[in-house]
Amino acid sequence: MRREKESLGLSSFRRILLSRTFLAVVLVMLVAIGSISICFLYPMRATNVPRVGANRVAIVDALSVQRPNLEFESTAIGYLTSAGLSVDTYDASKVTVQFMKSFPMGYVLVIFRVHSGTSRHGVFYFTSERYDESKYEPEQFRDELRPGKDYEGNPAVFAFGSKFVDTYLQRRFQNAIIVGMGCFGAGTSYGAGEEVTVQAVETEEGPNLADAFYRQGAAAVIGWDSLVTLEFSDRATLELIKALALQQLTVRQATEKVHADMGADPVYRSELTFYPQQNGDRTLLIRPLQIQTRTEATTVGPLVSSTLMLSLTRAGLLGRFVVALELGPKGVRVPGVVGYRDLRRACKTSQSRRPP
Repeated sequence: MRREKESLGLSSFRRILLSRTFLAVVLVMLVAIGSISICFLYPMRATNVPRVGANRVAIVDALSVQRPNLEFESTAIGYLTSAGLSVDTYDASKVTVQFMKSFPMGYVLVIFRVHSGTSRHGVFYFTSERYDESKYEPEQFRDELRPGKDYEGNPAVFAFGSKFVDTYLQRRFQNAIIVGMGCFGAGTSYGAGEEVTVQAVETEEGPNLADAFYRQGAAAVIGWDSLVTLEFSDRATLELIKALALQQLTVRQATEKVHADMGADPVYRSELTFYPQQNGDRTLLIRPLQIQTRTEATTVGPLVSSTLMLSLTRAGLLGRFVVALELGPKGVRVPGVVGYRDLRRACKTSQSRRPP
């Protein structure tokens, strides 16, 4: 009888121990499943996003290795610096998924010299990071990233679309103009298939990637409405930069001028377009220069207005002024420059000091 009681006691203890062990296992499994679910459904956004100074432009060149064009880069930088802008260039080695997640805010113009393609999920811009199915699984699950294949047979790379922009690039493009140099770069078309490819496909019009940039503050997105050859895109984009930065044309005027001067792509007949149409009157936001006088730092306002800056630009003087006097993020030091005549005199005398 006593042994039976002891046996029953041990059995009850074992049952309790087993039930507690089972409960612990279940709890661990639930926590693990919950953690994975949160990871997949609720992305971790970047914190402490860097901010650039005023009047800065970004050229994101994911094609600098596969399809380099040093003339494009040097000419673009020349136009932009002549307009009083500073330029940051990001070559292919930098254009990764993590780079895009932490893309700095504050640029007034962002030029994506990248491949891009369309699918039934919309337009995707290509990074230069080779695609790996086992990487960025939550982002792929949420359709923020997809594999992108170009027309040259290169290995697939990660490409980002509208959901990526809305998730990771919130408020990064306040008042900026975005230029997409790749195929379907306007970000306003949907393809029929799942794959993001650069090829002739039937498309339906509708904003997707362009609208995402717009939701995150962009003034306008300019790009191609269909396939485009890279050589033509390089030349046309230089004309677009000149129109936006040097001539200070509106988005609508600049795109129309490029089309009038260069026509459509000679192979695919694609044209530059912009989104949204109601923002066609927006211009590139170039903030007034800061000039240091003998007595105090004065913001260029009524004294040296944007009209004067534009006049100097058209006269070919602003670029010399900026280069010779080393415009930096905090402005330039020009002792004694207090008005239009002094500024013109500084521009003229600076020619002799201009770097060779």
